Amino acid sequence: MNYKKSILLIVASIVLATAFSQKVYLIPALHNLHKTNQQYTYDHLKAIVQKIKPDVIAVEMRREDVASDTSYLKKNYPYEMWMMRYWFPKTTIEGFDWLGADLEGKTIPDRYWENQSQIKALQRKLNADSIYTRKLKACDVYTNERMKTLQSSSLKGILQSNESIFIKEYYNCLNLQLQNSDYEELPKFYDLRNQKMQERLSELVNRYAGQTIVVITGADHYPYLFEYLRKQKVSVLQPV
Repeated sequence: MNYKKSILLIVASIVLATAFSQKVYLIPALHNLHKTNQQYTYDHLKAIVQKIKPDVIAVEMRREDVASDTSYLKKNYPYEMWMMRYWFPKTTIEGFDWLGADLEGKTIPDRYWENQSQIKALQRKLNADSIYTRKLKACDVYTNERMKTLQSSSLKGILQSNESIFIKEYYNCLNLQLQNSDYEELPKFYDLRNQKMQERLSELVNRYAGQTIVVITGADHYPYLFEYLRKQKVSVLQPV
C-alpha cells in the first residue's frame, strides 16, 4: 500500500510540475493598424515574441491552412498571422481559428469572401441598410474609444487600457441592435467563432502541456479568449 501511495504521489508531483512549468502568453494583434501605429508595429510584435522564445506560436488561422502557400494565405489572413512561420521557422506554428462550418476540412475557395461567404454578404447588406446603420450609431461610442487606444498605444498601453471593456460593450450593443432583425445571424456567428476558437485553443494548451505558448489573436477576440483561459485555470502571463 505504501509503495502504491508513493507511486501516486510521484505521478501527482509530475503532473503538477508540468502544469506549473507551462507558460501561456496571449497577445492582441492589430492587423492593418500595425502599419500606422508607430508604438506597436509589426516589428514590435515580432520582437515581443522573440523575447519570449516560445516553443509554440498559436495564430489566428485555421489549422487546415497553417501549412498552405503564401499566395493563398495572403488572400485569407492578416499579415502578422501568416508571417509568424517565416519570422520563426524553427518554432511550431499552430492554428486555432474557425471561419464557418461550410469551410471545415476544406481549403478556402478563390474569391470566397467576395462571392460565396454568407456572412460577408450579410455584412455588406447591413452596411447598405440606412435604417440599421443609423441604429448602429449607438455603438460608435465604443468603437471611437477603442480607436483612441489602438491607433497610438504600445502593446503595454493597450493591455493596461479599458480596451477589453469597450470590446465587450461594443458587441453587447451590436447584439442588442440586431436582435430579431434580418441581421441577427451576424452576432450569432461572431459568438460561435469565439466559442470555436476557445475550444481549439484549449486543445492546444492541453497538447503542449509544460511548454511555452504564445497566442496571437485579433484584439476583438482577446478579452473572450483571456476570460475563457482563466476559467480553465490556465495562467495567462503578460507579454510585456
